[in-house]
Amino acid sequence: MLHRRFRSILAAALALGLAASAVPASAGNDAGALYRQGMAYKTQGKDDQAIAAFEQAVAADPKHGMAWGSLGHLYKKKKDFTKAIAAYEKAAELMPKEGVIWANLGMAYYREKRVDDALTALEKACKLLPKDAEIRANLGTIKRQKGDTPGAIAQLEIAVKLAPGEATYQSNLGVAYRTANRLDDAIGAFQKAIAIAPNEADYHFNLAVVYRRQEEVDKAVPEYEKAVALAPDKADAWYDLGYMYKLNHDQDKAIEAFNTYLELTKGKDKEADGRVEQEIQSMGGTPVTAPKPDAKPKPKPKHK
Repeated sequence: MLHRRFRSILAAALALGLAASAVPASAGNDAGALYRQGMAYKTQGKDDQAIAAFEQAVAADPKHGMAWGSLGHLYKKKKDFTKAIAAYEKAAELMPKEGVIWANLGMAYYREKRVDDALTALEKACKLLPKDAEIRANLGTIKRQKGDTPGAIAQLEIAVKLAPGEATYQSNLGVAYRTANRLDDAIGAFQKAIAIAPNEADYHFNLAVVYRRQEEVDKAVPEYEKAVALAPDKADAWYDLGYMYKLNHDQDKAIEAFNTYLELTKGKDKEADGRVEQEIQSMGGTPVTAPKPDAKPKPKPKHK
């Protein structure tokens, strides 16, 4: 899971003292005024008016970096990632040392499935803002998805040191450890995530998966049970829980868990459903997907 909070260009501008200096002295007479008007609209939540003002600002002064950055943020908010990327690219070209711009550009690339470009942008952001936990965490998570598990672990370990109270980072580190088969380390990371956010079903599920891999059924079962209690529609957790119950020779619970899985999937994975149906039948149960007999026999036609 990626940490999904994008940075506000407005907040970054205020924090870095860029709002005033970003407008070049050679700007057109109205570019600065249009930018300020756009910022006012943005603060008021009037996104469409803000976009219109920023677009006029960059038309008047194409080198207005902060206006491009603000446009990128608003396009991203509207999930128009193609326009967001174009705006962030202009902002990065004009303000190449602003790590926030590169971070936002990287995540916009990621949303458009341009993963290699995302990694490049986030690497630049990380060099400019080496103590930013969010950038480290996103970079590490994408590296894991790309198969660079050692690189992922390196970035995520730094992220959790910088922000030890962020459950998402702990969980993502646990997934990376699990991918590397460092199961004891994965358990520790997932347990930290659960301590921070005990009501997050995915954390209990991920911990249960590690216990299952270690064949520690007695530890896996309660974590799966917590996962389905918190997220009753989590089909894969019911699937795994059914097998854990079966290994514990608790056939009634196994049948119930497997049938819950079948009810949730509704035939989306026929191959998996077939396996589950066989498991239920092997324990003497009846799958919920089995044809139901008619409640009443049909009357025989009368012969005249």
